[in-house]
Amino acid sequence: MLRRILSPMAILSVLACGLGWSQETRGTITGRITDPSGAVIPGATVVVTNTAMGTKTNAKANEDGIYQATYLIPGPYQVEAASQGFKKALRDGIEVRVADRLEVNLELTIGASDQSVTVTAETPLLSAESASVGTVVDARRVADLPLSYGNPFQLIGAAAGVSFTGDPRLDRPFEPTHIVGYAMAGSRGNLSDVTLDGAPTTATANGNQVIAAYVPPTDLVQEFKVQTATFDAQFGQTQGGVTNISMKSGTNTFHGTARYSFQRTDFWANDFFNNQASKPRAAFKYDTWGGSFGGPVYIPKVYHGKNKTFFEWGYEGLRDARPRHDDATNTVPTTAEKNGDFSALLAAGSSYQIYNPLSRRAAAGGRYQEDPFVGNIIPPSMFNTVGKNALSYFPTPLSAGDAAGLKNMQDASVTERAKYYNHSWRVDHNLSDRQRIFVRASIYRRDSTYNNYFNNLATGVVFQFLARAAVFDDVYTISPTTVLNVGYSYSRFIRAQNGNADANGFDLTKLGFPASYANLIPKDIGSFPQFNMTGYIPTGSAAGENRPVNNHTAKANLTKVAGTHSIRTGFEFRAYQETDRFFGFQQTGTFNFDSTWTRGPLDNSATSPNSIGQSVAALLLGLPSASSNVARSADYAEQSNSLGFFVQDDWKVSPKLTLNLGLRYEFEQPLHERYNRSVLNFDPTYTQPFSAQAAANFAANDAALITQISTVRAAGGLTFAGVNGNPTGLYNTPKTQLMPRLGLAYQIGSNTVLRSGFGIFYGFLGERRSDVIQSGFSQNTNMVPTIDNINFVGTLSNPFPNGIATPAGSAGGYQTFLGQNITFFNQNPLTPRVMRWELGIQHVFKGNLLLDVNYTGNKTIHIDLNPTGNPNIVNLNSLPNKYLCTSPFRDNTCNNYLTGTVPNPFYGLAPAGNSQAIFTNTTTSRSSLLVPFPVFGSVQTNNNQGYSWYHSFVVAIEKRFAKGYSVAGNYTFSKFMQANELLNPADPAPLRVISDQDTPHRFSLSGVWELPLGKGKALFDGAGPVASRLVGGWQLSGIFAYQVGFPLAWGNVLYVGDPSNIVLPADQRTVDHWFNTAGFDKVSANQLVNNLRTWPLRFSQIRGRNTNNVDLALIKNTRINEGRSIQFRAEALNAFNHPGFPAPVLTPTTTTFGTVVASNQAGYPRRLQLTLKYIF
Repeated sequence: MLRRILSPMAILSVLACGLGWSQETRGTITGRITDPSGAVIPGATVVVTNTAMGTKTNAKANEDGIYQATYLIPGPYQVEAASQGFKKALRDGIEVRVADRLEVNLELTIGASDQSVTVTAETPLLSAESASVGTVVDARRVADLPLSYGNPFQLIGAAAGVSFTGDPRLDRPFEPTHIVGYAMAGSRGNLSDVTLDGAPTTATANGNQVIAAYVPPTDLVQEFKVQTATFDAQFGQTQGGVTNISMKSGTNTFHGTARYSFQRTDFWANDFFNNQASKPRAAFKYDTWGGSFGGPVYIPKVYHGKNKTFFEWGYEGLRDARPRHDDATNTVPTTAEKNGDFSALLAAGSSYQIYNPLSRRAAAGGRYQEDPFVGNIIPPSMFNTVGKNALSYFPTPLSAGDAAGLKNMQDASVTERAKYYNHSWRVDHNLSDRQRIFVRASIYRRDSTYNNYFNNLATGVVFQFLARAAVFDDVYTISPTTVLNVGYSYSRFIRAQNGNADANGFDLTKLGFPASYANLIPKDIGSFPQFNMTGYIPTGSAAGENRPVNNHTAKANLTKVAGTHSIRTGFEFRAYQETDRFFGFQQTGTFNFDSTWTRGPLDNSATSPNSIGQSVAALLLGLPSASSNVARSADYAEQSNSLGFFVQDDWKVSPKLTLNLGLRYEFEQPLHERYNRSVLNFDPTYTQPFSAQAAANFAANDAALITQISTVRAAGGLTFAGVNGNPTGLYNTPKTQLMPRLGLAYQIGSNTVLRSGFGIFYGFLGERRSDVIQSGFSQNTNMVPTIDNINFVGTLSNPFPNGIATPAGSAGGYQTFLGQNITFFNQNPLTPRVMRWELGIQHVFKGNLLLDVNYTGNKTIHIDLNPTGNPNIVNLNSLPNKYLCTSPFRDNTCNNYLTGTVPNPFYGLAPAGNSQAIFTNTTTSRSSLLVPFPVFGSVQTNNNQGYSWYHSFVVAIEKRFAKGYSVAGNYTFSKFMQANELLNPADPAPLRVISDQDTPHRFSLSGVWELPLGKGKALFDGAGPVASRLVGGWQLSGIFAYQVGFPLAWGNVLYVGDPSNIVLPADQRTVDHWFNTAGFDKVSANQLVNNLRTWPLRFSQIRGRNTNNVDLALIKNTRINEGRSIQFRAEALNAFNHPGFPAPVLTPTTTTFGTVVASNQAGYPRRLQLTLKYIF
């Protein structure tokens, strides 16, 4: 009954729906069955057996003698062929790797069918069946290479044709963005797909970045393959490469591991910049433990799953403690200051005098005057209850600090503490020789707490990642030549952040806020407010957010062998869903304090340095600045779906030539917000009701002052989804995304294959590219401390006397966000289109050393302008280039003209409820009236004009593990150019320039070497049992990675001379003098403003630091008895302690221009990691 349900009914229903995913990690064995004369033997039966699991896959040679066994779990196999009148042929020792397509030909000799001929030979190393380019990281390297925090994704960097673009300090397995921060063959970092057992394991982050939604424990990773150029139509949903990871399956023998690893402060070298500043090492503590267990499912006296049902389970736990102090001010008020006594500050200078805002009065020239507090002491009778109570949460300083009390809270004990656990289960079951299924469930959780500067509920951050994944897969052999594969996967990745958990639902009346205000804050989103005094550590360290991302994926793929053709066709469907909910201090109140009310004697007098003292006094008096507000942020629930179809024909034209011919089609539905809480479009033709009056005001007051335009028009307005007949989809999506794929593999002799391919790929739109835009659905209510600049109507005692504004949503229509910055969706976006091609040759040398040489090219069009993360960056309201200053030097006449004030034609024309400056200021700048839409700030949308191109030459070698060692290395020489940034905001086209992710040289080398010591080895072979255990079982492994640094990104600087002189010779380049600064103008008054920029964004020869990293491991395996051993390993990460440096300072007006200024080096100093592992 179960088989009937799982085969015809489920298969037909899924096929009818046309659902599927297409990134396959399992392998294929194919080949020809011939007799000694070379004639094919149609009808020969073939059995392919996984020798670890005992499971069998049946196939039959067709009329061309070709057989094929598909969906083979990576592992060891044997192939047996039989036919009437011939002896059986058995080929053993075949290793199927991730996404392999192996050609195993068998020759049957005449004889009785009960006789057999066994051939043990090496697994074919040449890729004679496919043109796709990729690197396999096999099980031995996954298990034995040194890994930071045991993170298996670190080994993606060992692949050919990749470069690392992430942050090397974020290398723990729960750092989802940076551990997959790899650019692949001309596609930018974080744009490649990652699959586990063929199912996607990615989510998206802000800025169109692919992140790892789940990372498996290393003990469960069988191996993985990084495919930088694939020409199989089965692969889609990515504009980069694909990393296919195969998880371990259970076998017929019980097996497992148990391990414990740790790092300590004493195991670390000191940071480069700590040494430079004579600071000690920071305190680090890291512990991780875990293990795995697998085998046949066995229930005593009930069920034995040998050769039939298998399980594999793994677990990983981690505890990590490290310094983290994100606030650089390191200053809190002194006890005296919290009690109103600022007299000590006067010793540092008279600029620290505190003035009494309640003595404010009108003065000459439209100014306002205040009296100083006598002795710089505020009388207790003037203390605001809320301000005084808020200050009680600030701790006592740890030191006196400098003369002004600065840096009095440099607390080295402020620590990030991370807790992490990871579980994964997999069960494989063979329903019959024709049908097998597997299911997998995985979960991890990361909880971090940090920035609790005050050691109470007023500060602190709680940060969480929660990942869940589930996979079901069914392979059904309809006939020996036809196989159907269906399945479903689900992943959920939650990013959550909050302030101190003890502050959730904080009762504001405890601080002294009135109940009328406290009752306006829902308990489920409230927290301790943020009191932000300029120059001091604030309360409220993080905004609250909960953002789950779901990915539903289903598949139905059919494989058919017909003659010399292996044809695959499939359907796929992915549903991407994301919700977001906001809470915390922003929803409770952000109260900013500076020198606005406490400087003097006039309101435009100089402030104290960084408002020190004066900002504390403002809090104590309960007088926030006008920038204080309370937010009402909209939640959202968005979804986008994609549907794909493919057909692939792998045609064995001749024994030497294979063609890979494919066609793929993808259609993506537009992004939707469940309740239409999103901006849709911008209508530039709409005329605001007050436009005629504004034009009349301009004619009367401005026409003579602005001669470049004849009038001013209040044009443009936002439209919204799902109202006024507008669609609920946020844009139109392309419907012609056909992707042809072509590859060929031609075998030249037995040891050489020539390969070439071409393919078109499309990126994505929807939830994976941008989130909904909620202008109008979120609302900030700003404090109004005073109306006349003398009497205070809004204080901490009653900060919002008129209540908190309710967001209007789409009800504001075309008047939404007048006078503010707006963003909208391009209604006809283009999906990034990648054209990738490759030409390469493989050759196997004596000793099974594989050489792989490839040229790869990539041209991508329709890229969003600006690659830095925000796709909505094209400002349609930029000042046109024709008005910019064109002098190569600062043109003060031109600049003063543009920034000069003129009467504001929009003054007094505000729609009801709008208090933006464009309507309340009597004057405005001349340049603000020269933009296309003067009644708005920036008018931003996405633009697909960008493009890039890439060429690379890659040489790779691989020696699979044999005779005690394995080695793999590759060198990539490449050039990556792009045109997806505007040099000037109003430029009509992007600038062609070297890519910010160009790295012309990258070299990677990894290997494992068993030392020739002990029993069965070259040295000490005859040692006794005890001595053999001591001297035997030692091995070395390591990874070396070298990568040229990325080009530096320049601002709008003023340089006179030859730019080639900026580069310093390598022997002169230091952190204190990274490049030659001589030609740059460093005078602030000379810097360019409002000019037509000509200085390039980047130069190929001016780059940041290179990566030069070596990780080493010394491993000792000690055999306990048959099948059991203890492993000790010592891993030296960054073994030679090569420091990496962040980019140098590129602002010419700073004193640190041209130097590297940082508190930490890029990447960690040398770390020693010790591990004890039990293996059975």
